[in-house]
Amino acid sequence: MTRLFMNVNSKVNDEVKIEGEDARYLSGVLRMRLGEKITIVNEAKEEYDCTVTGFDKKSVTVTVDDIQENRTEPPFEAVIYQSVSKGERMDYTIQKAVELGADRIVPVFSERCIVKNESGKSSKIDRWQKIAEEAARQSGRGIVPKVCEPMDFAGAVKSASDGEVKIFAWEEEKEQSLKEILHERHAQLGEGNKRPVINIFIGPEGGFTEEEAKLAEDNGFSLVTLGPRILRTESAAPCVLSMLIYEFEL
Repeated sequence: MTRLFMNVNSKVNDEVKIEGEDARYLSGVLRMRLGEKITIVNEAKEEYDCTVTGFDKKSVTVTVDDIQENRTEPPFEAVIYQSVSKGERMDYTIQKAVELGADRIVPVFSERCIVKNESGKSSKIDRWQKIAEEAARQSGRGIVPKVCEPMDFAGAVKSASDGEVKIFAWEEEKEQSLKEILHERHAQLGEGNKRPVINIFIGPEGGFTEEEAKLAEDNGFSLVTLGPRILRTESAAPCVLSMLIYEFEL
Protein backbone atom coordinates (compact mmCIF):
# COMPACT_ATOMS: atom_id res chain seq x y z
CA MET A 1 0.00 0.00 0.00
CA THR A 2 1.21 3.50 -0.83
CA ARG A 3 2.76 5.17 2.23
CA LEU A 4 3.16 8.88 3.01
CA PHE A 5 4.80 10.61 5.97
CA MET A 6 2.82 13.67 7.12
CA ASN A 7 2.13 15.66 10.28
CA VAL A 8 -1.51 14.60 10.75
CA ASN A 9 -3.70 14.56 13.85
CA SER A 10 -7.16 13.37 12.83
CA LYS A 11 -9.90 10.92 13.80
CA VAL A 12 -11.64 8.08 11.98
CA ASN A 13 -13.98 9.44 9.25
CA ASP A 14 -12.13 12.79 9.12
CA GLU A 15 -11.08 14.12 5.74
CA VAL A 16 -7.39 14.93 5.19
CA LYS A 17 -6.21 17.18 2.37
CA ILE A 18 -2.84 16.26 0.88
CA GLU A 19 -1.02 19.06 -0.94
CA GLY A 20 2.34 19.89 -2.50
CA GLU A 21 4.81 17.21 -3.56
CA ASP A 22 2.82 14.40 -1.92
CA ALA A 23 -0.30 15.34 -3.91
CA ARG A 24 1.71 15.42 -7.14
CA TYR A 25 3.18 12.02 -6.26
CA LEU A 26 -0.26 10.48 -5.75
CA SER A 27 -1.99 12.02 -8.77
CA GLY A 28 0.84 12.56 -11.25
CA VAL A 29 3.25 9.70 -10.56
CA LEU A 30 1.03 6.93 -9.18
CA ARG A 31 -2.09 8.12 -11.02
CA MET A 32 -4.27 7.01 -8.15
CA ARG A 33 -8.04 6.84 -8.55
CA LEU A 34 -11.03 7.39 -6.29
CA GLY A 35 -11.46 4.51 -3.86
CA GLU A 36 -7.81 3.47 -3.76
CA LYS A 37 -6.13 3.02 -0.38
CA ILE A 38 -3.09 4.75 1.11
CA THR A 39 -1.43 4.84 4.53
CA ILE A 40 -0.31 8.06 6.21
CA VAL A 41 2.22 7.89 9.06
CA ASN A 42 2.55 10.85 11.44
CA GLU A 43 5.33 11.96 13.78
CA ALA A 44 3.77 9.99 16.67
CA LYS A 45 4.22 6.80 14.58
CA GLU A 46 0.47 6.42 14.12
CA GLU A 47 -0.69 4.85 10.87
CA TYR A 48 -3.81 6.26 9.20
CA ASP A 49 -5.40 3.83 6.74
CA CYS A 50 -7.22 6.06 4.24
CA THR A 51 -9.35 5.96 1.11
CA VAL A 52 -8.87 8.46 -1.72
CA THR A 53 -12.12 10.46 -1.98
CA GLY A 54 -11.31 13.53 -4.06
CA PHE A 55 -8.93 15.31 -6.42
CA ASP A 56 -8.44 18.88 -7.56
CA LYS A 57 -5.61 20.66 -9.38
CA LYS A 58 -3.43 21.11 -6.29
CA SER A 59 -4.57 18.54 -3.73
CA VAL A 60 -5.81 15.04 -3.03
CA THR A 61 -8.47 14.39 -0.38
CA VAL A 62 -8.56 11.16 1.62
CA THR A 63 -10.90 9.89 4.34
CA VAL A 64 -9.49 8.19 7.45
CA ASP A 65 -10.79 4.61 7.77
CA ASP A 66 -8.69 3.37 10.68
CA ILE A 67 -5.86 4.47 13.00
CA GLN A 68 -3.31 2.15 14.53
CA GLU A 69 0.14 2.22 16.08
CA ASN A 70 3.09 1.54 13.84
CA ARG A 71 4.89 -1.64 14.89
CA THR A 72 7.75 -1.86 12.40
CA GLU A 73 10.41 0.12 14.28
CA PRO A 74 13.21 -1.96 15.86
CA PRO A 75 13.79 -2.09 19.63
CA PHE A 76 17.09 -0.23 19.19
CA GLU A 77 18.16 3.13 17.76
CA ALA A 78 20.89 2.40 15.26
CA VAL A 79 22.99 5.28 13.99
CA ILE A 80 25.24 4.50 11.01
CA TYR A 81 28.39 6.64 10.80
CA GLN A 82 29.20 5.81 7.20
CA SER A 83 32.46 6.88 5.58
CA VAL A 84 31.43 8.63 2.38
CA SER A 85 31.77 6.43 -0.68
CA LYS A 86 31.61 7.21 -4.36
CA GLY A 87 28.46 7.48 -6.48
CA GLU A 88 25.89 4.72 -6.23
CA ARG A 89 27.71 3.00 -3.38
CA MET A 90 26.59 5.66 -0.91
CA ASP A 91 23.07 5.61 -2.36
CA TYR A 92 22.91 1.84 -1.87
CA THR A 93 24.16 2.07 1.71
CA ILE A 94 21.50 4.62 2.65
CA GLN A 95 18.72 2.69 0.95
CA LYS A 96 19.57 -0.63 2.62
CA ALA A 97 20.33 0.93 6.01
CA VAL A 98 16.84 2.45 6.06
CA GLU A 99 15.22 -0.82 4.99
CA LEU A 100 17.07 -2.63 7.78
CA GLY A 101 16.05 -0.24 10.56
CA ALA A 102 18.65 2.53 10.92
CA ASP A 103 17.38 5.64 12.71
CA ARG A 104 19.99 8.00 11.29
CA ILE A 105 22.82 7.96 8.77
CA VAL A 106 25.76 10.29 9.37
CA PRO A 107 28.16 10.68 6.41
CA VAL A 108 31.75 10.80 7.68
CA PHE A 109 34.88 11.98 5.93
CA SER A 110 37.56 9.63 7.20
CA GLU A 111 41.20 9.73 6.08
CA ARG A 112 40.98 7.25 3.20
CA CYS A 113 37.72 8.49 1.68
CA ILE A 114 38.01 8.84 -2.07
CA VAL A 115 35.28 11.47 -2.03
CA LYS A 116 36.46 14.73 -0.48
CA ASN A 117 34.41 17.11 1.63
CA GLU A 118 32.89 19.93 -0.40
CA SER A 119 31.63 22.41 2.17
CA GLY A 120 28.46 24.27 1.33
CA LYS A 121 27.17 21.54 -1.01
CA SER A 122 23.62 20.54 0.01
CA SER A 123 22.50 18.77 -3.18
CA LYS A 124 23.91 15.41 -2.11
CA ILE A 125 22.19 15.60 1.29
CA ASP A 126 18.88 16.43 -0.39
CA ARG A 127 19.24 13.49 -2.77
CA TRP A 128 20.28 11.11 0.01
CA GLN A 129 17.31 12.22 2.09
CA LYS A 130 14.96 11.46 -0.81
CA ILE A 131 16.51 8.00 -1.10
CA ALA A 132 15.88 7.50 2.62
CA GLU A 133 12.24 8.57 2.26
CA GLU A 134 11.61 6.22 -0.65
CA ALA A 135 13.20 3.34 1.25
CA ALA A 136 11.09 4.15 4.32
CA ARG A 137 7.94 4.07 2.20
CA GLN A 138 8.87 0.78 0.59
CA SER A 139 9.82 -0.99 3.82
CA GLY A 140 6.88 0.19 5.94
CA ARG A 141 8.90 2.27 8.39
CA GLY A 142 7.27 4.35 11.10
CA ILE A 143 9.75 7.19 10.53
CA VAL A 144 11.85 8.63 7.74
CA PRO A 145 15.42 8.24 9.00
CA LYS A 146 17.43 11.43 8.80
CA VAL A 147 20.56 11.73 6.67
CA CYS A 148 22.66 14.21 8.64
CA GLU A 149 25.18 16.79 7.53
CA PRO A 150 28.62 15.22 6.90
CA MET A 151 31.17 15.31 9.71
CA ASP A 152 34.94 14.90 9.94
CA PHE A 153 36.10 11.70 11.60
CA ALA A 154 37.22 13.15 14.94
CA GLY A 155 33.99 15.13 15.29
CA ALA A 156 31.92 12.07 14.49
CA VAL A 157 33.69 9.96 17.11
CA LYS A 158 33.10 12.65 19.71
CA SER A 159 29.41 12.99 18.84
CA ALA A 160 28.90 9.21 19.03
CA SER A 161 30.70 8.63 22.30
CA ASP A 162 27.56 8.55 24.48
CA GLY A 163 25.76 5.57 22.89
CA GLU A 164 24.90 2.50 24.96
CA VAL A 165 26.61 0.30 22.35
CA LYS A 166 29.53 1.60 20.25
CA ILE A 167 30.76 -0.53 17.37
CA PHE A 168 33.76 0.16 15.17
CA ALA A 169 33.98 -2.30 12.27
CA TRP A 170 37.65 -2.74 11.34
CA GLU A 171 39.16 -5.32 9.02
CA GLU A 172 42.41 -5.36 11.02
CA GLU A 173 40.64 -6.60 14.16
CA LYS A 174 41.09 -10.38 14.33
CA GLU A 175 39.96 -11.37 17.83
CA GLN A 176 36.76 -9.62 18.90
CA SER A 177 33.68 -10.37 16.82
CA LEU A 178 30.51 -8.35 16.44
CA LYS A 179 28.58 -11.42 17.61
CA GLU A 180 30.41 -11.44 20.94
CA ILE A 181 29.87 -7.74 21.55
CA LEU A 182 26.16 -7.89 20.72
CA HIS A 183 25.56 -10.86 23.01
CA GLU A 184 27.42 -9.14 25.82
CA ARG A 185 25.72 -5.76 25.44
CA HIS A 186 22.27 -7.30 24.99
CA ALA A 187 22.66 -9.16 28.28
CA GLN A 188 23.79 -5.97 30.02
CA LEU A 189 20.92 -3.92 28.61
CA GLY A 190 18.27 -6.48 29.46
CA GLU A 191 14.78 -6.29 28.02
CA GLY A 192 13.78 -2.80 29.23
CA ASN A 193 11.48 -0.36 27.46
CA LYS A 194 14.24 2.08 26.55
CA ARG A 195 15.59 1.69 23.04
CA PRO A 196 19.39 1.52 23.33
CA VAL A 197 21.40 3.79 21.06
CA ILE A 198 23.80 1.71 18.95
CA ASN A 199 26.43 3.78 17.15
CA ILE A 200 28.16 2.00 14.28
CA PHE A 201 31.23 3.19 12.35
CA ILE A 202 31.78 1.85 8.84
CA GLY A 203 35.00 2.56 6.94
CA PRO A 204 35.64 3.71 3.34
CA GLU A 205 36.88 1.65 0.40
CA GLY A 206 40.43 1.68 1.78
CA GLY A 207 39.41 0.99 5.38
CA PHE A 208 40.12 2.92 8.55
CA THR A 209 43.70 3.77 9.53
CA GLU A 210 45.33 2.53 12.73
CA GLU A 211 45.20 6.06 14.11
CA GLU A 212 41.46 6.25 13.52
CA ALA A 213 40.92 2.88 15.17
CA LYS A 214 42.99 3.98 18.16
CA LEU A 215 40.97 7.20 18.52
CA ALA A 216 37.72 5.23 18.41
CA GLU A 217 38.98 2.72 20.98
CA ASP A 218 40.13 5.54 23.28
CA ASN A 219 36.56 6.89 23.12
CA GLY A 220 35.00 3.63 24.25
CA PHE A 221 34.28 1.94 20.93
CA SER A 222 34.57 -1.82 20.55
CA LEU A 223 36.76 -2.73 17.59
CA VAL A 224 35.10 -5.69 15.90
CA THR A 225 35.60 -8.01 12.97
CA LEU A 226 32.65 -8.80 10.71
CA GLY A 227 34.16 -12.12 9.69
CA PRO A 228 37.05 -13.54 7.66
CA ARG A 229 36.02 -11.92 4.37
CA ILE A 230 36.60 -8.27 3.51
CA LEU A 231 33.31 -6.54 2.71
CA ARG A 232 32.78 -3.63 0.38
CA THR A 233 31.98 -0.41 2.18
CA GLU A 234 28.39 -0.49 0.89
CA SER A 235 27.89 -4.04 2.21
CA ALA A 236 29.20 -3.51 5.74
CA ALA A 237 26.38 -1.40 7.22
CA PRO A 238 23.63 -3.76 5.97
CA CYS A 239 25.67 -6.65 7.38
CA VAL A 240 25.84 -5.07 10.85
CA LEU A 241 22.17 -4.08 10.84
CA SER A 242 21.16 -7.60 9.85
CA MET A 243 23.08 -8.93 12.86
CA LEU A 244 21.34 -6.40 15.11
CA ILE A 245 17.96 -7.58 13.84
CA TYR A 246 18.92 -11.20 14.56
CA GLU A 247 20.16 -10.40 18.06
CA PHE A 248 17.50 -7.94 19.24
CA GLU A 249 14.35 -8.75 17.21
CA LEU A 250 14.21 -12.37 16.07
